Amino acid sequence: MLPERLSGVDHAGDGGDLLAAMLTGGIPHPTGYPTYMILGRLFQLLPIGSPYFRGSLFSAASAALAAGLIYLWIKSETRQFGWLGVLAGLAGAVLLGVSPLFWSQAVIVEVYALEILFLALALWWFHLLAYYKPSRGVKILLSVLSVSLGLAAGDHVTILLLAPVCLYGVYLGRKRGVEKRFLAAQAGFVLIGLMVYLYLPLQARNYPPINWGNPQNWQGFIWELSGRPYQRLLFDLPWPQLSERVSAWARLLVDQFGIVGLLFGLLGLVQAELIDKPTRFVLGWIFVVYTLFSLGYNTSDSMVYLLPAFLVFAVWIGLGVLYILQLKWRQYRVGAFVAAGLAVSIVIRSPSIYDQIDPRRDASPANYAEKYLLNMPENALVLTSADDDSFPLWYYHFGLGWRSDVRVIVLPLTQFEWYQVTIQHVYPDLVADPILDGAENWGEDLVKLNPGRAVCRSSLDNQAENGVAVICSTKTNP
Repeated sequence: MLPERLSGVDHAGDGGDLLAAMLTGGIPHPTGYPTYMILGRLFQLLPIGSPYFRGSLFSAASAALAAGLIYLWIKSETRQFGWLGVLAGLAGAVLLGVSPLFWSQAVIVEVYALEILFLALALWWFHLLAYYKPSRGVKILLSVLSVSLGLAAGDHVTILLLAPVCLYGVYLGRKRGVEKRFLAAQAGFVLIGLMVYLYLPLQARNYPPINWGNPQNWQGFIWELSGRPYQRLLFDLPWPQLSERVSAWARLLVDQFGIVGLLFGLLGLVQAELIDKPTRFVLGWIFVVYTLFSLGYNTSDSMVYLLPAFLVFAVWIGLGVLYILQLKWRQYRVGAFVAAGLAVSIVIRSPSIYDQIDPRRDASPANYAEKYLLNMPENALVLTSADDDSFPLWYYHFGLGWRSDVRVIVLPLTQFEWYQVTIQHVYPDLVADPILDGAENWGEDLVKLNPGRAVCRSSLDNQAENGVAVICSTKTNP
């Protein structure tokens, strides 16, 4: 029976890499995501479902916790409004939960649902510090949340965009009498959370098959931690494409919340004085900085970086609901009927959203991996060309142990010394050239040095079945 299948939809292209690393104790692509790896490996211990199901369950649990924390946070920020604040919290949390982009990340193997959970925890950290009330319970909770700030950087480094928010929180905390010694302790707790990055060199020492950067030395560690291969993509979007992306961003915002939700969100933005000024600044900062980052990051899936901005917009929707609910006409709460329209729109949209983001709609990565791994010649060298044709094979070959006789080589990575080292440790039977960083022909030379093996080459091809074309030699490598 085939395992539950990898999905190719909803920006889940890295799922095979992440899952293979989880199952083999490896290091995924930069920045290594140590927090995600550790927690994901814990979920893999659950005695239910397939590895893919357990990885997706991790995302679902993270997303559910994030939505719940956002509900409690909005409720706390609007506590002076009583039960109306409760309804505002519910509206914001539900609209976040059913937004297609957020929902899509809750049902796949990816790091972004956990990122939103950490963002929700960061909002609570700011809230407790900015409105500090000295008590043992608050101090303990702040210390725990400080550790979570460090752990958040081990899930996705874009959490560093919240640095001004943290500094602002410290400033407000000092104004409310928070002791310098306590704040210094919080900085120490953040550093404790950051120690999660020790996972990378410790795991790399075992030479797992997924070992990006081989970060067991400083050179590899900095390469992995800094995301060096992706730095050139930051704000590298050509100007002609920027206007197109801004238009796409506007359409995407409507897709997330619908026209009714959009109107409530804009109303909540205008009526932002319903919450305190510091919180308004924090929400505005998150919305603007993550939007700019997403617009300027030159990748096809940069929209996932809008998730924090959409979280803020969901909060604004909650504030819009709060404002509307207070409207009266002759002692009748007419605003309740308007807010009911939002609830109806959610009910109407939900089935179509479910169909839109159902990860079972596209099983092409699984189809490709299963079909070709099962039918490749014995002991073949499998040469892949990109992420989309490599990561599914990694999951099945390394993660699930399929076709242990074949040798999967990712040609674009063979120029890196760390990958050459990994290949020689994972496949010691292969004859290889001396290790040389920057050797662009190292992979092709590997083919020549291992005669007697059939050679299969894969490449991305939209016209081919499952989006990948695979050509295997009819003769063994001479």
